[in-house]
Amino acid sequence: MPEITVGDLIVSYIDQGDPGARPVLLIHGWPDDSSTWDAVVPKLNAAGLRTIVPTLRGFGATRFVDDAAPRTGNSAILAMDMIGLMDALGIERFMVAGHDWGSNTAEAMAVGWPDRVERMAMLATPPRLGGMPTPPFEQAQRQWYHWFMATERGAQAVRDDHKGFARIHWQNWSPPGWFDEAIFDRVARSFENPAWADVTLHSYRARWDEADPDPRSQWLEDKVKTTRTLSLPTLYVQGAVDGVNPPSAGKAVPGKFTGPFAFVELAGVGHFPQRENPDAVARHLVQLFTGDPADLSDKTDRSLLMSKTKPFLAGAAAIAVVAAAAIGVANAQTAASPLTQVAQFDHQATGVAVTADGRRFVNFPRWTDDAPISVAEVMKDGSLKAYPDAKWNSWRNARANELPVGDYFVCVQSIVPDGHGNLWVLDPGAPGNEKILEGAPKLVKVDLATNRVTKVIKVPLDVALQGTYLNDIRFSPDGKTGYITDSGTRGAIIVIDLESGKGFRALDGHGSTQIDKTVTVTTDGKPLVRPDNRQPAFAADGIAISNDGKTLYYQALTGKTLYSIDTALLRVGVSEATRAAGVKTVAQTHVADGLWMSKAGVLYISSPTDNGITRLVGDHVEPVLTDPRLRWPDTFSEGPDGRIYVTASHIQDTNWFKPGAPASIKTELFSFAPKK
Repeated sequence: MPEITVGDLIVSYIDQGDPGARPVLLIHGWPDDSSTWDAVVPKLNAAGLRTIVPTLRGFGATRFVDDAAPRTGNSAILAMDMIGLMDALGIERFMVAGHDWGSNTAEAMAVGWPDRVERMAMLATPPRLGGMPTPPFEQAQRQWYHWFMATERGAQAVRDDHKGFARIHWQNWSPPGWFDEAIFDRVARSFENPAWADVTLHSYRARWDEADPDPRSQWLEDKVKTTRTLSLPTLYVQGAVDGVNPPSAGKAVPGKFTGPFAFVELAGVGHFPQRENPDAVARHLVQLFTGDPADLSDKTDRSLLMSKTKPFLAGAAAIAVVAAAAIGVANAQTAASPLTQVAQFDHQATGVAVTADGRRFVNFPRWTDDAPISVAEVMKDGSLKAYPDAKWNSWRNARANELPVGDYFVCVQSIVPDGHGNLWVLDPGAPGNEKILEGAPKLVKVDLATNRVTKVIKVPLDVALQGTYLNDIRFSPDGKTGYITDSGTRGAIIVIDLESGKGFRALDGHGSTQIDKTVTVTTDGKPLVRPDNRQPAFAADGIAISNDGKTLYYQALTGKTLYSIDTALLRVGVSEATRAAGVKTVAQTHVADGLWMSKAGVLYISSPTDNGITRLVGDHVEPVLTDPRLRWPDTFSEGPDGRIYVTASHIQDTNWFKPGAPASIKTELFSFAPKK
């Protein structure tokens, strides 16, 4: 990155686009760095704009020339730094967009140099025009870190752990799972600047009068406090789920601007709009910087929700929702959508379990990446806690030859509570959904009261054959028997005596447990195939049990027929011929992954083809919901209040089917109220 001397700083910056084009200054916030604009800049350049992206004092390669220079960080001194940069580049008039710290820096520039700043965008942080009143208690609670840094012990903690202090805000300020760890690690290197802690501490202390602003900037601080409104064309961008500055914190923003103004709320976005939905941010910035200011208007932008996919509705079961699709995808994202996003993850989640007391768990199989956690409890704030402990979750593919496979989670596919105070973890022991590691297929029983493993049942190789994939499990009402679908090479129902640990294969190779070769799995309106043209071939997959425990339901994923069998036939001593004769065809369905029998006795079925969920009604299925956010609805669970939880595992978005896709993909957990 080029550097330029600005007063007592050497400022690192990037200058891109046509040098003769209208310039836009893009200012990053805290805790972030200039890379926050990386996905936005190309779109601004393509729109004919020149972009200048500096690194603020105290961050990255920007450094002080003089060791004795004060390490100040109030917004007015940052504004003076930016004006100095534009002076050094010979740019007189320009437009500006700022995020977080950059938002208030841009505002101060507009106050101090109204003849130079033509248009302004403020992202995620409200203006300080007229001074900063003490916030309401609710907002003060969100800004706990301000008060923490005002104490000497808090300040020392910040100095001692730059990265840890910054990371907690990335976790808390936006929806769970929104960022990639590798990206955060790269950004965190910017916080290794020797001045980072001092600049950070001064910035927050100065805004609450716990420290004096840089004396050189006192005039500008005073002017911001006495200026009530601005008249330049302004865009304010607000994340709808911002964890530190929610929409409620921006209610007074429109009253601060008397000229052309727009308040844009981005649905599904937290505190880092330009990172979370760069396409939308770039689109709105281009409109502001190249369009007619008179066209600015308030709006709610739902593009992040819509970008997942365009809904594809197929078959008679989807007829009831075609009208909604005709109205437009956007309507599916409004409050009318029955789906509520509960959490988002950085890795592929398949299983979900909700306990009788409302605790929520998810699991991450090692299919396309080496997931850092296999089983996690989803905490109330959306964060993940390795469950039952870090040790059980410490397996890594790279250490496959070092760790005993029976003592660690290797490739967890499903987690299900048994209704008797235990969570059972189903581990097929086949990373990548490929070869079984000998001794790895197992059931792990965790006592929910003590959060301790109380039993491990290793599924022997004469039950979990090479090519077997233990997919999902259901339990008899007395908690003594487990029924597992084998979705691998040769489908079957595996029956496990949970007391003795002994098991056997039932309906092994029977037509009801095998793939249907006449079925083509489609998503997004076209066949789902790997680069070598292989289609998904998953045998017995979805499984559910009636509330009285007498009937087991199951279906191959690559299939369209729902079957059932009396559980009395799944006992030791019953012949395979008798079992085969007892298999019943329940209904013709659709390609399905997860099944769930609700407490109300309704069988729910996931429908990956159309991002939907159906339910069994008599001898047929009817639609419950479709939502383009529900990319490959996978596994169900039910909360104590009757809400149904479902994971969106995004199988069609993995690099199995999309060459070039990252190994780690973002997935979500949703919930919905049962259809009455």
